Amino acid sequence: MRDPEILAHFDGRGRAEFVLGGFEGRHTARITAIGHELGYALKSTEIRGRSVARLVYVRDDSPLARRRAGQTLDRLRTGGALLPPGGVEMATRRQQLDAHEEWGNGGIRSLVVLFTLLGLGSLLVAWALRDDPGAAAGVVLGLGVPCAVAAFVIPRRMRRWYERNRQLVRRYDQERGGRVGPPPPPPSLG
Repeated sequence: MRDPEILAHFDGRGRAEFVLGGFEGRHTARITAIGHELGYALKSTEIRGRSVARLVYVRDDSPLARRRAGQTLDRLRTGGALLPPGGVEMATRRQQLDAHEEWGNGGIRSLVVLFTLLGLGSLLVAWALRDDPGAAAGVVLGLGVPCAVAAFVIPRRMRRWYERNRQLVRRYDQERGGRVGPPPPPPSLG
């Protein structure tokens, strides 16, 4: 999907909808980035089939979004780039954060439960192999300990990932909104 086709959907109406089929699904990050720059927010993503996705955007009428849309339209009128540097990457991160918030910690909890059950299962197998201490230790060290470590580490890593990306997207939005002052001047050499 080319940029003019994407721009035609974001024409100022309250809602924009994309039905992507086949290889068009790889353009979701670019569509989201362009929509964000033009003052639209991703409302929902539906997977309708094996290779069909539906993206629904709604217009964001907040002052920050309107200012960002105005800056983008001014940039386009003067022949500038459609997206600022890093726009597609931030759109990808924003989609990942939205998916994480939508699904909550359910996926993480299920992984923790799975690894905990595998660890407990390895303890049961080790108990069944108690006549052979080498095999029992091998099962505990080969399966039980890695599962316990994974169950302990995964939630913390996901929490850190979420916070880091949330702060990165927030800082990017602040810089794009003009609420952060210019950087300080370089130190003088004399």
